[in-house]
Order: sequence, then C-alpha cells, then structure tokens
Amino acid sequence: MTLNYIDNIVGIESHYYDWEEINAEIPRPDGFKVTEEISYKSCEEWKGNSSGKYAVYILEKKDIDHFTAISILNKVLRKKVHYIGIKDANAITKQIVYINSPAEIQEYENSGLKLTFIGYANSKFNHTGNIFEITLNTDSVKEIENRISIISKNPYLPAFIGYQRFGTRRPITHVVGYYIVQRDWYNAVMSIISFPFYTESEIMRKSRKLIQEHKYEEALEIMPKKFKQERIILRNLIKFGNYYQALKSSFIPLSFYVEAYQSYLFNKLLSRTMKKIEDKENSYLGIYSDLSKCSQECKEIYKEENLSDNAFKIDELKINKPKLERKAFMKIRNLKINKNQITFALDRGMYATVFLVELLNIDARKIT
Repeated sequence: MTLNYIDNIVGIESHYYDWEEINAEIPRPDGFKVTEEISYKSCEEWKGNSSGKYAVYILEKKDIDHFTAISILNKVLRKKVHYIGIKDANAITKQIVYINSPAEIQEYENSGLKLTFIGYANSKFNHTGNIFEITLNTDSVKEIENRISIISKNPYLPAFIGYQRFGTRRPITHVVGYYIVQRDWYNAVMSIISFPFYTESEIMRKSRKLIQEHKYEEALEIMPKKFKQERIILRNLIKFGNYYQALKSSFIPLSFYVEAYQSYLFNKLLSRTMKKIEDKENSYLGIYSDLSKCSQECKEIYKEENLSDNAFKIDELKINKPKLERKAFMKIRNLKINKNQITFALDRGMYATVFLVELLNIDARKIT
C-alpha cells in the first residue's frame, strides 16, 4: 500500500486493511460529536449527590481546544478545573469536569462553551471511553456499509495514536518532544513558534517567517492574540534572550510534548509488530525509559532515534515519563451506520480518527 505522507509524519508506517480510498468529508465541527462515557454510559446520564468532595459539571464545547477551554474555566470558577479526558478541538463535545466543593457557579455560557452543574461526588469517575456520532459527506455509502459489516465481524483495529495528538493544523508536538528529550532548547522553541505551515492563515505564516529571520518584536506585534502558547514563549524569548527560559514559560505543560513524542514512537512500534499479534483483546505494547523492558523492535527504533536509558527523564524541566503502555488493538463497540451517519464507541484513549482512516483509507487531514 502507498502510505500517505501525513501517516509517516506521525509514525504510522502501515495500515491494517488494504482498501481503496473512499472520498469523504466530515462537516466539522457539527459533523463530529463526542460524548464522554462513564461506566459505559453517556456522561449525561451520570447522577450526582446533594453533597460531596467534588462539584461536578457537564462541559459542552464547540470548536475550541482543550487547554483554552480549561484556562477559561479556571478563571470563571476561580478554582483548578480537573478533567478525565482531552477531547477534539474541531468538534462538538460533552464531558465531565470537576472542582473541589462547593459549586459557587451553577451555569456558565460563552462563545463555544457551556458549563452546567450536575451534582456532587466523593470519588473519581470510571471513565470507560467515548461515544462518537460522525457524519460523512460521501457518495460511497454502500461501500462503507460493506466495510462496516466486515469490521463488525472482527471488531479490532490497531490502536494507533491519532493524528490530532500531534497537532491538527501543525503536527509538531512530537517534534517538540524529541528536541526536549535531546535537550535541544533552541529547536524545541523554534518548533513551537516558527516553521509556518501552509494550512495556517497568511498573517500567522508571516509572523512565523519573521521569527525565522529573528525579527521577534515584529513577529509578536502582528501575531494574533488567540495564539497564546506562541505569544507567551515569544514574549519571554524577547525578555530573557534565552531559549531554555522561554521554553519553561510554556502555557502548555512541557510533559505534553514528551508524551507526544512517546506516542510517535508507539505508532512506529505498532506498525512494525501488529501483524505478529494474535491476541487482539489482551496484547499491550510499551515505550519505556528503561531499555531492558523494551522489545527488540523497540530497541531498534530507539537506536534509529538516538535514544538512551532514561531518555524521558528530564530533571531540569521536572519531567519524568517512564513509560507509555497501551493496548495494541482497540475494539470498535456498538458500530452502526444509518445513511451517512456512523455511531460507535471506543475505550478510553482510543481515537475515532484512527478508525475512520482505516475505514476510508483516507488522508487524516481530510477528516481531522
């Protein structure tokens, strides 16, 4: 099979089914709906108590990224907001978030956000997965129905980590993670704030180009305010003139980037081993700091990446990610199609876009 360029970017070297590509689009954000699952039921069905340690809310968001939403809610609720899953940005999503009691605000609504208090809890939540409702604009519904019938008889697909984990419009989070692991602060910073992508707006491409030319003040002046991460790092780079200090000011936790790099390595490992795995229900793969725990294929990848023992322990940034371990295959639950609408559920940590890429054999950028 000829691989899509984007798959190579995120470490996916091969796919499970050798199907022809189906031309399809998802009308984002309205055509991509995600509902968090608690104990195998929609989070909307969760019932709270009249009192408890945690005040629990349903967060509905539309076309807004996770970290921006949580940052807004931290300010609105004047408390640290906890969550049990990161949901797609370019979608309509519903999930549980919670704070320490009491709930002083019952409801909040702003552009793209709606928060509703639903009760109290004394313990954490059994987050089992997510329920998806996907609308496909396509002329190939019959072929999709046929493929869904095939998958339903053997409802397991490789549990690759999805394209959006690496950045929807700029798939560079794992690249930043690589440079952090290598202690290359300059390239880590530049990967975040520089290197324009053609998918970005003209003004943002211009700003990033100015950064490449080391015209930092000019770049900051024209950079749109919604790019909070880039603006914070760039502002601190101007202030300190030091790439390490600028990186430490990151709005996004730096461990997020290291985890993205581990995700990239996991995808490479799964690509090379999935055909050998017989027990699709119970098999796990792992990316470990301790090389002695790695499989032979894993060690080969580490050698290619120039990684050594304890590579994911970066003391100067207080980062320690000893492993990324997850199931090798994901089970597609409750898979149904009605005309051009597909509904299904996936276990926690599994990606709907990975299922859709396998189903349609399509470039992930068309549906992300």
